[in-house]
Amino acid sequence: MTTTAQQKSLTGLNSVQIAGLVLGIGGLALVGLGASQSVKQMLQSYTFAYLFWFGLGLGCFGLLMIHHLVGGRWGFMSRRLLEAGAMTLPLMAVLFAPFVLGILTRDQNITPYKWADPTYIAGDALLEHKQPFLNVEFFLIRAAIYWIIWIGITLMLYKWSYDQDRAKPGDFAPARRMRFVSGIGMVLYVLTMTFAAIDWGMSLEPHWYSGIYGVIFMVGQGLTTLAMIVLMFALLRKTPPMNEVLLPVRIHDVGKLMFAFVILWTYMSFSQYIIQWAANLPEETPWYIARTSSGWTAVSMFLILFHFAVPFFILLSRRIKRDLSILWAIAASLLVVHLINMFWLIMPNFYPELTVHWLDIVSVVGVGGIWLALFIWLIKRRPLLPLNDDYHDPRKRAGGH
Repeated sequence: MTTTAQQKSLTGLNSVQIAGLVLGIGGLALVGLGASQSVKQMLQSYTFAYLFWFGLGLGCFGLLMIHHLVGGRWGFMSRRLLEAGAMTLPLMAVLFAPFVLGILTRDQNITPYKWADPTYIAGDALLEHKQPFLNVEFFLIRAAIYWIIWIGITLMLYKWSYDQDRAKPGDFAPARRMRFVSGIGMVLYVLTMTFAAIDWGMSLEPHWYSGIYGVIFMVGQGLTTLAMIVLMFALLRKTPPMNEVLLPVRIHDVGKLMFAFVILWTYMSFSQYIIQWAANLPEETPWYIARTSSGWTAVSMFLILFHFAVPFFILLSRRIKRDLSILWAIAASLLVVHLINMFWLIMPNFYPELTVHWLDIVSVVGVGGIWLALFIWLIKRRPLLPLNDDYHDPRKRAGGH
């Protein structure tokens, strides 16, 4: 638990938490209203919004394990934020319920996953071939496995981090446990997120497939998580003890990571496109045709410009990557642009023409508001910086990079 002085220093986050809670409750209430009008439309909009906010929680989970494995002072400053973000995963497991209820209907007029309807796959040789994998029972079993792994590892890391805060000087047992579990956890994260992306995203168009799709999801999760960290740094830059460690050289570290993820997202996205363009297979090309026609072309061009070109050239500047007063604006824009990218990935499966339904907006606000309120609450529960982590603490003589 935080000290009284630190609790007072974090009162500035109360307004953010309250705003998130109000918007979240209001947004989800409107989602419920939308469901009373069209369950199918509600689930389509909810899928897009959920996958974006779920990605932030899982991105925190992945980067937290990377920090425990490789160290670095950038991770010391970010660790409490990453732990709080990862601890939103139990909430996201609860908010997964609409997917379960929808797919259990086995009705393509309700669930976004058309393959769950036996009448949809009947007579389709390709979908019948995929049925041992794409079936409702196995879908739900896999989802349960994903959540057990993600939440189980998160709870272990969260508990051991608390143990480290209370450990005696020279007791490195909690740190060693976190490093060991993170090594296993990173392998499991890559495997489970690859299959989760196939299940929850790719299978919305069940004839289409890509070997890079899951990687694109994971890179996007890392990018949005880094952008969120920069925004939180901007909010906490005057808050002790965060103000003691938010030096330009450490901001630069996070800025460089964000720059790297912009490049990696572009590389993976372009690789998927060029491979499928060169192959020109009838099972693959319709996915891109849908995203480069009927208004979606403008979104594709927007993403090329603002998910790659503009942030790439801006982040080439060393000065900008060290200046939090500029970097936060770039981070905020990347969050918004990646939200649009998620819309581009998911919604052409449902909208042949570029369309924005009001449920698309309130779903983002509803899920995001609840996520943000819990995230802030979790941050306020613990000291802003880890205790007894002398190796990574830049205020100590010893330290990582």
